[in-house]
Formats: sequence, C-alpha cells, structure tokens
Amino acid sequence: MGTEAASRLSTGELSARLHSPDTPEHELPIGGFRPVHGSWNPRRAAVLIPIVFQPEPAIVLTVRSRRMSLHAGQVALPGGRREADEPFPLTTALRETSEEIGIDAGRVAVHGLLDRFDTITGYRIVPVVASIEGRPELRPCPREVEEIFTLPLDAVLDPASYRKHHVTRGGHGHELYTMPHPRWMIWGATAAILHRFCTTLKDDA
Repeated sequence: MGTEAASRLSTGELSARLHSPDTPEHELPIGGFRPVHGSWNPRRAAVLIPIVFQPEPAIVLTVRSRRMSLHAGQVALPGGRREADEPFPLTTALRETSEEIGIDAGRVAVHGLLDRFDTITGYRIVPVVASIEGRPELRPCPREVEEIFTLPLDAVLDPASYRKHHVTRGGHGHELYTMPHPRWMIWGATAAILHRFCTTLKDDA
C-alpha cells in the first residue's frame, strides 16, 4: 500500500489494523526497551495519536515546556501518567490531551490502540489512535507545552521518514528512532511510536 493511500484509509479500515479500544491492557504486545537484568516495573502512561484534518490529515505533536522536570523541550505526543483509579488507557489519554492542548474529549473519535511501548526512562506507554472532529482550536497549557505543531499524515506513514540508530546504554545495545524535521528533533519514544503506527498501517505489518 502506498503512503498516500494509507493516509486516506476509512475509519473502518484504520480501526481494522489496530487493537480494539477495549482490548485488555495485559493482552497488548510490548515493544521498546527491554532490560537485560534486574526487576522491571515500569509506570503506566498513555498518549494520544490525534489525527486532525486541515484539510489534509495530520498528526498533532507538542514541544514540552523547558520548565518541565522530565524531557524538557522535547517533542511529544499529548499524554502522560495514569492517575489513581482512572480507567486506563482511554481516560488517561483523553484527559491529558484536554489538559495539554485543549481538545475536548467529546470531539475525539477513538479508533484503536497500538502495542505497548516501554521507554528507557521507566514508562510503559499505551498509544491511543484517534481522529478529532472539526477544526479544533489548539490551546497549549503554558505549564506543560511550549508549542503545538502538526506533521502531515503522509509523512508519518512514509517509512523513508525514519532513521534507525543503534545506541549503547549500560554496556548494552538498543535501537533508537529519529524523524528529521526542519525545526524539531523528533526522537526516542515519540519517533518509535510514530514508526510503529506507520508499520501497523502497512499491509505487510
């Protein structure tokens, strides 16, 4: 399937390639960082992959505030840690998206989930794929978000948009993805999750 065709999948076709939104969390495959030894108890988090139409489809990304204690100034998908007793992952992803960029949950149509992704910083992320109805006004939360920008869906779904690197941490090798952009360095978990979204929508994924 070509990149342009993939970006124009119907909502039904898109949902068919994803895990159902009601898939039990423990049944979702896990990718990303794998510890070589020792115990591993990552914290649970969820992000939204929000598709907007302006009029061409695009993915909304944020630049984290430089005042944040973690990942300051980095490009991220809207999302964050699960709150106590909060339904997970949908409520977490929708709440964080509303807080960070002002998109009301009532405008979000959830299509499905991607595989879980473990980060080297100790999080296990569930990505939630959704489209946003209408043309919402995106309002960054100054405390958390420095800037909001969009990436054309055609670019996100083009395998040539990604670079894979091999890095060493603690004497062990790991894979790292980057996604070149004129203004921002898109890398780490964000680039890896977008790459997984890309491969999931390919026929041979």
